[in-house]
Amino acid sequence: MKIILRIVGLLIILNSVLLYMHYSQMADASGTSHKESRYVQEIEVINREDALFVKHHFRNLDHGRHELVFPIESRNRACLLETESSCSRFNENVTAILEGEENEQSISYEIPKSGHFESRKLFKEPFAVLRNAKPDSTILHMTDESGIGGMWVSGLEMVGFKKMDMVDYTMFKGNGKVTDLYWQRNSLPQVYKGDRLSIFGNSIDNEVAEELHDRLVELGAQHIAIVLDPQGKPLQSSRFLISERPVTELTDAVLESGVRSLYAIPGNEQLVAGLIASIYIDAPIGTERAKAVFESLKHSLTTTQYEMVRSRLAEQKGERLNAAALDEVIGEVSGWKTSFVQKNVEGNYPFLLEDSRTVHMNGEAQEDIQVVIKDKQTLYPANKLLTRNGYSMSSNESSIYIENENEKFRFSLRDPFYVLNEKRYELRERPYVLIGNEYYFEEDALRRLFQLSIQKNEETIVVTSLAGGESS
Repeated sequence: MKIILRIVGLLIILNSVLLYMHYSQMADASGTSHKESRYVQEIEVINREDALFVKHHFRNLDHGRHELVFPIESRNRACLLETESSCSRFNENVTAILEGEENEQSISYEIPKSGHFESRKLFKEPFAVLRNAKPDSTILHMTDESGIGGMWVSGLEMVGFKKMDMVDYTMFKGNGKVTDLYWQRNSLPQVYKGDRLSIFGNSIDNEVAEELHDRLVELGAQHIAIVLDPQGKPLQSSRFLISERPVTELTDAVLESGVRSLYAIPGNEQLVAGLIASIYIDAPIGTERAKAVFESLKHSLTTTQYEMVRSRLAEQKGERLNAAALDEVIGEVSGWKTSFVQKNVEGNYPFLLEDSRTVHMNGEAQEDIQVVIKDKQTLYPANKLLTRNGYSMSSNESSIYIENENEKFRFSLRDPFYVLNEKRYELRERPYVLIGNEYYFEEDALRRLFQLSIQKNEETIVVTSLAGGESS
């Protein structure tokens, strides 16, 4: 009987392994892969009176299915029969590239224009992309048949320009995609050219330009273009910068754009871009708040944790990264949850780690009580915790008052002492801290001064009043 049971057990294990292998192979066959798809692209654009006419070639495609995402305002979308096989993998309505062997497919579409360009024009996300895939490199040909003149900026390196009687031609080439396309009437000469930085203007400080270029190399950023136009209005994209200010004043803005060339960062989260740049450079960059947040973060993490954050960020290049995602990275390396970056997007907030365990009192979960860790101290929101343990709490500019029927505490906000029932006690350190508009008390002080028992397990923190049984 034992032998039969052993054989049955082995058969079950073997069957499970075979099933796992079968479904893994099915997943691979369906095109599902842990590795992100990559491709290269070449885009031909003709600027005419009524629209930008686009021929878009996807090359080095893998064999899997890819959804096409067209610019919202695009029209006349179609596959482009450049060769016998350049349309072979498109579905009927040209919304997806289907599974297949052919590694090059082409499409055409138009970006309509409303009237003539005036002094400048910005096209945001102007070209089609493949969902869940990224271009390793892009070649962009801009042919202007409208006779409008001026200059085009894509963020990619400009590798060629030719002005003819009826046509202006510009060629760009570089890593990654074109996130935005810009035109302005005022054409400026190129005064600096590097692998990661191009500057257009009338004159620059070459030493500053070299320093900026080296910083972008240190970031691992994609190529950035700067247009120094004293007549232009400021404009910042993830891969180019238009400014009337001299290059000596643009270091933070350029490095911020460098970071945005690496990650998909929401436009309204400037602090996130500055903070990531600071972490990469290991020096404060960006707005004053971004610099302060960086200093607080670096001071609060151990050296090992800080280096782990830098490593995790490097691994996430090309991904969407906002304040919540950055908090998640910090939380993973510290072992605690945090909302530090998110809170600082809204306003000034100290570095706090959050205990994810739920506080229980009187057998009920207190969902609105968040236990936090600051400077290695465990802190509780005093008003919520103590008022539910029979105390009243108030404060003014000089003192905190905490009282019940038997005890009257007054904590000085100016000097390290407190008064209990008219007797003064000196303190080596204040047991409270002001976070936002709320006072938090340190865990040991709650136990010692207010006779609270605080017991913890993996999921809960149970607070009990020793003065009058479990808290009510």
